Amino acid sequence: MIGPPTARQRTFAHRRILQVTPDAYVAGIRLLAETIRFHLGPATAVIGIANGGLPPAQALGALLDVPVYRVEARHNPTNALYTQATGRVSYDMRRLASALAGRQLAGRTLLVDDICGTGATFHTLRPALARYLAPGATIHTVVLCRNVSANRDPDLWLWTVDDWVRFPWEAALPRDAVVENLVVPGQVQPR
Repeated sequence: MIGPPTARQRTFAHRRILQVTPDAYVAGIRLLAETIRFHLGPATAVIGIANGGLPPAQALGALLDVPVYRVEARHNPTNALYTQATGRVSYDMRRLASALAGRQLAGRTLLVDDICGTGATFHTLRPALARYLAPGATIHTVVLCRNVSANRDPDLWLWTVDDWVRFPWEAALPRDAVVENLVVPGQVQPR
Protein backbone atom coordinates (compact mmCIF):
# COMPACT_ATOMS: atom_id res chain seq x y z
CA MET A 1 0.00 0.00 0.00
CA ILE A 2 1.08 3.60 -0.56
CA GLY A 3 -0.06 6.48 1.60
CA PRO A 4 -0.97 9.96 0.37
CA PRO A 5 1.96 12.17 -0.70
CA THR A 6 3.42 14.90 1.49
CA ALA A 7 5.47 17.79 0.13
CA ARG A 8 7.34 18.41 3.38
CA GLN A 9 11.15 18.00 3.26
CA ARG A 10 13.56 17.22 6.08
CA THR A 11 16.13 19.84 7.11
CA PHE A 12 19.78 19.02 6.51
CA ALA A 13 22.18 21.80 7.54
CA HIS A 14 25.10 19.96 5.86
CA ARG A 15 27.45 21.10 8.68
CA ARG A 16 28.16 17.67 10.17
CA ILE A 17 26.67 14.22 10.54
CA LEU A 18 25.02 13.76 13.90
CA GLN A 19 25.83 10.41 15.43
CA VAL A 20 24.06 8.37 18.06
CA THR A 21 26.90 6.45 19.69
CA PRO A 22 26.27 2.96 21.11
CA ASP A 23 26.52 4.33 24.66
CA ALA A 24 24.10 7.20 23.94
CA TYR A 25 21.74 4.73 22.28
CA VAL A 26 21.63 2.42 25.33
CA ALA A 27 21.22 5.34 27.75
CA GLY A 28 18.57 6.90 25.52
CA ILE A 29 16.56 3.68 25.27
CA ARG A 30 16.62 3.36 29.06
CA LEU A 31 15.43 6.96 29.41
CA LEU A 32 12.60 6.35 26.93
CA ALA A 33 11.53 3.16 28.73
CA GLU A 34 11.53 4.94 32.09
CA THR A 35 9.47 7.82 30.67
CA ILE A 36 7.00 5.43 29.06
CA ARG A 37 6.52 3.55 32.36
CA PHE A 38 6.08 6.63 34.53
CA HIS A 39 4.36 9.11 32.21
CA LEU A 40 2.41 7.07 29.66
CA GLY A 41 1.69 4.03 31.77
CA PRO A 42 2.14 0.34 31.01
CA ALA A 43 2.64 -0.60 27.38
CA THR A 44 1.13 -3.83 26.06
CA ALA A 45 3.01 -4.11 22.74
CA VAL A 46 5.62 -2.46 20.54
CA ILE A 47 5.53 -2.21 16.76
CA GLY A 48 8.86 -1.46 15.08
CA ILE A 49 8.94 0.22 11.68
CA ALA A 50 11.42 -1.63 9.49
CA ASN A 51 14.19 -1.12 9.03
CA GLY A 52 15.48 1.69 11.26
CA GLY A 53 12.81 1.37 13.92
CA LEU A 54 13.45 -2.31 14.62
CA PRO A 55 16.51 -1.96 16.91
CA PRO A 56 14.88 0.62 19.23
CA ALA A 57 11.57 -1.28 19.15
CA GLN A 58 13.26 -4.53 20.15
CA ALA A 59 15.25 -2.79 22.90
CA LEU A 60 12.14 -1.06 24.29
CA GLY A 61 10.15 -4.29 24.09
CA ALA A 62 12.82 -6.09 26.11
CA LEU A 63 12.98 -3.36 28.78
CA LEU A 64 9.19 -3.07 29.02
CA ASP A 65 8.72 -6.85 28.80
CA VAL A 66 6.11 -6.70 26.03
CA PRO A 67 5.84 -8.41 22.63
CA VAL A 68 7.43 -6.73 19.62
CA TYR A 69 5.85 -6.74 16.18
CA ARG A 70 7.04 -5.43 12.83
CA VAL A 71 5.62 -3.41 9.95
CA GLU A 72 7.42 -2.48 6.75
CA ALA A 73 7.39 1.17 5.64
CA ARG A 74 9.62 3.19 3.38
CA HIS A 75 9.78 6.55 1.68
CA ASN A 76 13.50 7.03 1.19
CA PRO A 77 14.56 6.04 -2.32
CA THR A 78 18.05 5.02 -1.06
CA ASN A 79 20.08 4.86 2.15
CA ALA A 80 22.64 7.37 0.83
CA LEU A 81 23.57 10.33 3.05
CA TYR A 82 21.32 13.40 2.75
CA THR A 83 18.67 11.62 0.70
CA GLN A 84 15.36 13.45 0.88
CA ALA A 85 12.24 11.35 1.34
CA THR A 86 9.95 10.93 -1.63
CA GLY A 87 6.87 12.09 0.25
CA ARG A 88 5.06 8.85 -0.59
CA VAL A 89 5.16 6.21 2.13
CA SER A 90 4.80 2.61 0.99
CA TYR A 91 3.93 0.09 3.66
CA ASP A 92 3.21 -3.58 4.17
CA MET A 93 1.29 -4.99 7.15
CA ARG A 94 1.57 -8.68 6.22
CA ARG A 95 4.12 -9.56 8.93
CA LEU A 96 2.00 -7.89 11.59
CA ALA A 97 -1.17 -9.56 10.33
CA SER A 98 0.56 -12.94 10.29
CA ALA A 99 1.99 -12.52 13.81
CA LEU A 100 -1.37 -11.46 15.21
CA ALA A 101 -3.22 -14.31 13.43
CA GLY A 102 -6.58 -12.55 13.67
CA ARG A 103 -6.08 -11.17 17.19
CA GLN A 104 -6.16 -7.43 17.89
CA LEU A 105 -3.79 -5.40 20.03
CA ALA A 106 -5.35 -4.12 23.25
CA GLY A 107 -4.15 -1.45 25.65
CA ARG A 108 -1.26 0.87 24.84
CA THR A 109 0.83 0.05 21.76
CA LEU A 110 4.05 1.89 20.97
CA LEU A 111 4.82 2.56 17.30
CA VAL A 112 8.60 3.00 17.14
CA ASP A 113 10.97 4.38 14.50
CA ASP A 114 14.53 5.66 14.54
CA ILE A 115 13.69 9.16 13.27
CA CYS A 116 10.69 11.31 12.49
CA GLY A 117 11.83 13.30 9.46
CA THR A 118 8.58 14.90 8.37
CA GLY A 119 5.98 12.85 10.22
CA ALA A 120 4.73 11.23 7.00
CA THR A 121 5.44 7.65 8.08
CA PHE A 122 3.50 7.95 11.34
CA HIS A 123 0.74 9.91 9.59
CA THR A 124 0.38 7.08 7.05
CA LEU A 125 0.69 4.12 9.43
CA ARG A 126 -1.59 5.23 12.27
CA PRO A 127 -4.84 4.88 10.30
CA ALA A 128 -3.55 1.73 8.56
CA LEU A 129 -2.98 0.13 11.98
CA ALA A 130 -6.52 0.84 13.20
CA ARG A 131 -7.84 -2.53 11.98
CA TYR A 132 -5.28 -4.32 14.19
CA LEU A 133 -6.37 -2.53 17.37
CA ALA A 134 -9.05 -3.64 19.79
CA PRO A 135 -11.71 -1.09 20.76
CA GLY A 136 -10.24 1.44 23.19
CA ALA A 137 -6.63 0.56 22.32
CA THR A 138 -4.22 3.44 21.76
CA ILE A 139 -1.05 4.02 19.74
CA HIS A 140 1.78 6.22 20.98
CA THR A 141 4.58 7.18 18.60
CA VAL A 142 8.18 7.01 19.85
CA VAL A 143 11.44 7.88 18.06
CA LEU A 144 15.03 8.52 18.92
CA CYS A 145 15.27 11.69 16.79
CA ARG A 146 12.86 14.30 15.46
CA ASN A 147 13.96 16.49 12.56
CA VAL A 148 13.23 20.20 13.04
CA SER A 149 11.10 20.10 9.87
CA ALA A 150 8.66 17.48 11.14
CA ASN A 151 5.19 18.93 10.87
CA ARG A 152 3.71 16.19 13.04
CA ASP A 153 5.45 15.52 16.33
CA PRO A 154 5.82 12.00 17.70
CA ASP A 155 4.53 11.50 21.22
CA LEU A 156 8.05 10.97 22.63
CA TRP A 157 11.57 11.60 21.30
CA LEU A 158 15.09 12.18 22.59
CA TRP A 159 16.93 14.45 20.17
CA THR A 160 15.75 17.27 17.91
CA VAL A 161 18.09 17.36 14.93
CA ASP A 162 18.81 19.56 11.92
CA ASP A 163 21.17 17.34 9.95
CA TRP A 164 21.69 13.74 8.82
CA VAL A 165 21.81 11.23 11.70
CA ARG A 166 23.81 8.00 11.84
CA PHE A 167 22.59 5.27 14.19
CA PRO A 168 24.76 2.49 15.69
CA TRP A 169 23.32 -0.25 13.45
CA GLU A 170 24.09 1.63 10.21
CA ALA A 171 27.14 1.39 7.96
CA ALA A 172 30.32 3.22 8.92
CA LEU A 173 30.68 6.80 7.76
CA PRO A 174 33.30 7.97 5.24
CA ARG A 175 36.65 8.69 6.91
CA ASP A 176 36.52 12.37 6.01
CA ALA A 177 33.02 12.92 7.45
CA VAL A 178 32.62 15.68 10.01
CA VAL A 179 30.80 14.00 12.91
CA GLU A 180 29.17 15.35 16.05
CA ASN A 181 28.16 12.83 18.71
CA LEU A 182 24.76 13.44 20.24
CA VAL A 183 24.71 13.77 24.03
CA VAL A 184 21.95 12.02 25.94
CA PRO A 185 19.40 14.65 26.98
CA GLY A 186 18.27 15.06 30.56
CA GLN A 187 14.70 14.23 29.66
CA VAL A 188 12.49 12.92 26.88
CA GLN A 189 10.62 15.40 24.69
CA PRO A 190 7.97 16.68 25.05
CA ARG A 191 7.42 17.02 28.79
